[in-house]
Amino acid sequence: MHKNKLQEYLQKSRFPLPVYRTDNEGFAHAPKFRSTVVVNGREFKSRLTYSHRKEAEQDAAELALKIIIHDTNNIEECTVLPDLIYCKSILNEYAVQKNIGSLQYTTSQKSELDPVFISTLVFNGRIYTGQVGKSKKEAEQLAAFVTIQSLLDSSSCRNLHQIIKSKLNMPTKLHHAKQSVPRTSNKFLEGSSKQMTDTPVSC
Repeated sequence: MHKNKLQEYLQKSRFPLPVYRTDNEGFAHAPKFRSTVVVNGREFKSRLTYSHRKEAEQDAAELALKIIIHDTNNIEECTVLPDLIYCKSILNEYAVQKNIGSLQYTTSQKSELDPVFISTLVFNGRIYTGQVGKSKKEAEQLAAFVTIQSLLDSSSCRNLHQIIKSKLNMPTKLHHAKQSVPRTSNKFLEGSSKQMTDTPVSC
């Protein structure tokens, strides 16, 4: 049953099919089989030994499936980002939880001839510069977005992720960065944050 579930999950995820290797750690008259399943280059060994090969393989498959699903969920959770319109609100709430204080945005027009704006935010000793926005409000949201993205990349930030979910009310409304941020020149994507102190936020 666990072997079938593992194979179905891997096929849906477009991973290579599992490969099993089973060894007898006992004797011919009293076998103790332990199985190892290789999934996408990772090995998962059965937790116990069994008198039958199939039982050992089922145990290894069960363990592999649990770990792979857990790891996949963690990766998805840490990479999702909020819609742009919620970023300042989310970051403000997070700052309150961490006792960081009020957030100050410095926003300026890129040039007199170019009606776009760039905003910079100092958050817990680090400078974050957002992508260009069509208005001051959008530029500030973009600076908040870059800050949230950096925090989620630096650690698990469970509290921050929960705030994002609560603001959006439904996890299905979470979007990846590519869907949430307008396309802009690559030069504004590079060097979006700069360290000022050695006191990063603890998530």
